[in-house]
This record gives sequence, C-alpha cells and structure tokens, in this order.
Amino acid sequence: MFRFTTLGVKTKRISSGGRAKLEVLVGEEVCDLLQEDDFRQEWETLYEACPWGTAFQSYTYVTTWYEVYKDTYKPILIVSYNREGRLDGVLALAVDGQRLIVGAGAEQAEYQVWIARPEVEEDFVRSAMQELTEQFPGSNIRLKYVPDGASLNWTNRNSYWIRHCLVRTVKQPLMVIDEEKLNAELRKKNRREKMNRLKRLGHLNFERVNTAGRFREVIDELTLQYDFRKGAMFNRTLFRTDSLRKQFLTLLFERGLLHTTLLTVDEKVIASNAGVTGKGWVHLQGLNTHCPTFAKHSPGILHFLLLGQLLAKEGISVFDLTPGADPYKNILATDYGTAHQLDIVGGYAKVVRGLTMAMRRQLMQGAMVMGVKHETLRKLKKKFMQLQGRAGIGKLNPVVDKGTSQAQLILVSEPGMPQDASIAIQYCSLKDLLDYVPDAGQTRWEFLESSMRRLEAGERCYTWSEKGMLRACGWVGIPQATLEVSYQEQVADGSILELTYYHTSAKEKLPAFLRAVAGQLQQDNPKPVYALVSGKDSAILSVQLTSVKSHCKL
Repeated sequence: MFRFTTLGVKTKRISSGGRAKLEVLVGEEVCDLLQEDDFRQEWETLYEACPWGTAFQSYTYVTTWYEVYKDTYKPILIVSYNREGRLDGVLALAVDGQRLIVGAGAEQAEYQVWIARPEVEEDFVRSAMQELTEQFPGSNIRLKYVPDGASLNWTNRNSYWIRHCLVRTVKQPLMVIDEEKLNAELRKKNRREKMNRLKRLGHLNFERVNTAGRFREVIDELTLQYDFRKGAMFNRTLFRTDSLRKQFLTLLFERGLLHTTLLTVDEKVIASNAGVTGKGWVHLQGLNTHCPTFAKHSPGILHFLLLGQLLAKEGISVFDLTPGADPYKNILATDYGTAHQLDIVGGYAKVVRGLTMAMRRQLMQGAMVMGVKHETLRKLKKKFMQLQGRAGIGKLNPVVDKGTSQAQLILVSEPGMPQDASIAIQYCSLKDLLDYVPDAGQTRWEFLESSMRRLEAGERCYTWSEKGMLRACGWVGIPQATLEVSYQEQVADGSILELTYYHTSAKEKLPAFLRAVAGQLQQDNPKPVYALVSGKDSAILSVQLTSVKSHCKL
C-alpha cells in the first residue's frame, strides 16, 4: 500500500446545482478513497461512459502513477456526487515542489482532463477549478493536453476565467487504422526494398511483447535507444534523469495498459513502440525508439506500419500519434484532430504569456511569408540553445582544434603486434556515448547529436567508459572524401580511427585505448591501423606508441 503526506489542505464539501457534494481531497485522503472497491468500480464505470476520457484518466493509470511518484508529487483528487450518491465527476491532479498543479501523470500523461457525465460536465469542472484556485492560492494550473470533446466554453463565460485562463490549440495527428491502406503502403516499392535489405542482414521479426518477463528483458535496451535519440534531438534523457520512469512503465505493462511491439534483426531491437492503450486507441506515449545504426533502412516507419497492421487485427481503431511537430507524424497521419493546452495563471502572467505566444505566431507567419520553412526555424532555435549551453564549459579535447592545430595521422599498430587488454572498449555502445560528461567546448547535446548523425551515416564508434564517465571515443568508417589526399594515399592499405574525444583524466592511457581499438580492427582486417588525432596530441602519442613497438621488437 502506498501512503501520502498532506499539504495541510482540508477536505471541503460543497453543494451546487444537482450535486449533493463536491470534495477536494489531498494526500492521505486520496489514498484512503482509492482503496475502496466501490469507488474504484464507480470510477471505472464513469470513465468508460465519458466520451472524451482517455486511457490516462483510467483508474489503473492514475493510481499507478500516484503509487510510483508518491515522493515526488502530492495527489489532489476532486470528486463530485449527485443527489443519489452516485459519482458523476472526477478530476485527478497533483502538485509538485514548485506548487505547479498538473494532471495526474504529469508529462507522461499525454492528455489531462476531467471525466464526468456530459450533462453535468461544465458545472463540475467550473466548480472544481474554483475550489482549486481558492485552496491553492498562488499556484498555477496546467492541463496538457485537454482532448477534443471536453468543454472549454466555461473559460470565456465570465470575467474571472477570461482573466486567468489561457487556451492554446494544437493539431493532433491520427493514424485511423485501415488494414487495406496499410497493406498497400507496405507493398510500395521503397518499403519492400527496405524490408528486403533488412532481411538480408539477418532474421527480421516483428513481435508483440506479451509477457512481463519479455518486457523486462528488453526495457533496458529500449530506454537506452530512447534516451540517446531524445538526448541528441532535444537534450532530454528522461530515463536517466527520472529513475522512476522505467518502474512506472513496467507496472503499466503488467497491468495491461502498455501495448508493446518490437522489430528485430537476429534478436537485435532495431525499432520499438510501447504506447498507453485504452478505449480502442493506442497512444504514442510511453516510448518509441529505433537503432541509429539501422537508420538508413527507416526501421521506425516500417515498424509503425507493421504495428498498424497488427492493430487492425486486434480491433484497435486509432493509433494516436499525439500532438507534436515531428515530421514522421505527418507521414503516418491519415487524419487530424485538435487538443488544447489549458493554463490557469495570475492575470499578469496571462498577459505576458499571451504576448509571448502572439509574438511567436507573428514570427512564424512572417518567416513563412519570406519562404523560411518551419523545419529551418526549429534548427536555428536548436543551434541557439546549444550555443547557450556552452557557457562555462572549458577547453575542448577534439581531434581537430580548428585555429590552433591541424589533424595529424599517426601509426598505431601493424599486424602481428600484441593486443592491449588493459582497456575495456565497447563497440557502438549507446550507453557509453550517454556517459559523456562535458569538460570541453562541446555540450552534451552537441556531442550526442554529432554521434547520432555519424551512426546514421554508417560510421561506427569504439568507446571506453569507466565509473559512469566516457573516457575516450574514436570513429571508424570515415568517408574517404573528407580526408586529405595525402592521407588517402598513406592509408590505402590500412584502417583509420578518428579520435574525436578524450576526457582530460584519460590522457595518459590514450595509447592503450588506441592499441585496444587497433587490436579489434585487426581481428577482421589484419592491416596497419592509423589514428587521426589533433596536432597538439600527435607528437606525444607518436613517441608513446613508438616506444611500445620498440619494446615489442626487443
């Protein structure tokens, strides 16, 4: 049993309209009510009957989230009963340490909304919000997103809500499941070619995960792929920063709320989706991934199309791609709905946020008139945020320090030389890349983005990580066209390792790292191995590596 502490707010019961009472419960009172079987059954009945309620408002989802995040958020539950004593409204919320009130599930609940009988909805939500603002003065309220179908008319029906409510409408891309169209899409030439290329790499398999044991087998790999891509794209590694997130998803799976599928080649996960499901929908909220080393085969899109076929067979009507500007969502969407972000804030805050949103819209519209694409604006915003992140970071340890030195090519190892086993290296390890700690002029965001682009382009990395920190990283498979002509001639009969990063604490062991990688490369290709390093490091590394070779000859 999970327990909560209260925030000093007492349960309040009021009568209004056709209701016998409305209760605002906090902390331990919420826990006590959730343990009652009768209440659970009434909640589930109300949820199933509510036209706009989603899986994120189900009793199981809400109670699971409250249980896992009991030490991070304090629960708030507003319930309404009619004069016959039947439950006719529920609004599940929580308050964080900054006194921001959000829907239960916080950012992991894609839709945050009340459930109620339609005939009492507006009266219930208006009364609930009024009580909330009175009992939590100074707290902002955010529901992201309120699904279409829920009434927001009350936000502009009197002067108080007009002053304090800010509503932003967003597009909701949907894949309405049509088996014939999905089959036709997968029969297209480019889709078939990519599927056939994957089959040539090994045994290609699309799998529905049906057991908790199998889910636990793959969840670590899925979270690594998820964090790596999100870290590269948005500078967010959610599973690393939130240690409870994996536990939450595992419980959702065990309780039947997480629809999970994998696309594998020789049992290697190359794409996946674990989405919250309910009421005949699967939502793109949970985690979805693809392996960057397979990116040229578009495993993510192929997986979604195969998932659509499966959903058709399982009787699922809609795959909700959820609000967001990701390009792949527009590729997959067959229809669009609308959703809304609702903020209830102080009057001054609303003015400031409203002006900010209006300015953003004007800038976007002006850019479009000038022919600047939305994707270009996103890239510019991203680059600006990366530049901001460089503040306070010291000097870079790159292979090429432009402005002070040029890259130099040095011989690391020739065939027949003994391998170095003192350094434990990994091949294409996303975990090691995520262990990068900035001690240089490259932010973690920039490092992960660069690493992802290299992997997607066909380059492969060798890494050395120790005690949760990346010590060194080198890349092979560098495009020949990027090398100077003299280097191309020099290594025509060998391999090149580009040393792109090393932590200052690893400098003394760099020769051992280079030799360890060389040993791995020479197992498949017994030819000389060269390293491309910065000019400032080339002299000392050449001396250290030469001394090792001389010692071996003796």
